[in-house]
Amino acid sequence: MHQKISMDDIAEALNLSRNTVSKAFNNQPMPEKTRQLILNKAIELGYKNLDTVAKRETILHHKNILILTTNDLQNLNFFLAVLRGIDNIVTKYNLNLLQFQYGKIHQFQDLKDYIRISEVSGILCLETFDTVLVKQLLSLKIPVVFMDSTIDCIEYAGNFDIVLMENRNSIKNLIKTIIRSSSITKIGFIGDYLHCLGFYERFVGFREALFDHKLYYQSKYNIMKADEFPYGDQELLANELKLMDELPELFVCANDFLAISLIKALKLIGKRVPQDVQVIGFDNTLDARNYEIPLTTIDTDKEVLGNESIVTLLNRIKYKEERNRIIHLKTKPIYRDSTL
Repeated sequence: MHQKISMDDIAEALNLSRNTVSKAFNNQPMPEKTRQLILNKAIELGYKNLDTVAKRETILHHKNILILTTNDLQNLNFFLAVLRGIDNIVTKYNLNLLQFQYGKIHQFQDLKDYIRISEVSGILCLETFDTVLVKQLLSLKIPVVFMDSTIDCIEYAGNFDIVLMENRNSIKNLIKTIIRSSSITKIGFIGDYLHCLGFYERFVGFREALFDHKLYYQSKYNIMKADEFPYGDQELLANELKLMDELPELFVCANDFLAISLIKALKLIGKRVPQDVQVIGFDNTLDARNYEIPLTTIDTDKEVLGNESIVTLLNRIKYKEERNRIIHLKTKPIYRDSTL
């Protein structure tokens, strides 16, 4: 007959006081790591009175979470801020955080093997916009959260959610404010609007702003080449600008990276920002704030984005049968020197 395990046994095994062990079982304030240490030891020793909820939460807190990235993370500063938000939750819940870079070196079978060997419980995807990869991930039936995704991802079947910033209304309202203040009528869009859901929503907001002001949408003012086009090469971008019959009065860029590259290209062809052409971006990155012409943009809280994404993933792991969700986080306009 096995000896009944008591709180004293758990305290002795961990060299802690009985009072500390009691606090862990009664959900009283204490360091989260200490609580998890106690609950894990209680399970290990076979303590019979451990609350069922405590067992379930302990198992949740020790999940292996995989951060899946791709080779083309354009703005490292953006994602470093996102990772700080992720780390806040990882530390709070004592999660095991893993990372895998998918792309030129590693292919899907490598990823699949890594997920199996590492006993991954959930996947958080950054910059995962390849339709084939998205479908392959969902076929594994592991809980997934996409931080932004492909434009048709929500139509897929699978155990996933999408977290992204509010795009459509924020960019629409910013454009409308600029139209009202400067009476411009010629507006163009820069970027591949099919690149991801976020870019698509920004493009829709751009179109809606034109519609609200009874302005015709004119594709001749756009540069919307496929993602393979080197938008970061200002000389090639300047060549595209030279091919236009006339430039618009305002360029709406899908993000700050494109906006800064565009400003450099405009300078190459002798155009001044904002006197000749106004430019707006999206994300409020460090470069947008510090560039020689500070950029008018949409501010996104990157740490909150990381925080919300990992919390959503934990909920998706815990409640697998819930309906898929798209979560939009509030943004705000930032007016700087790239607009009048």
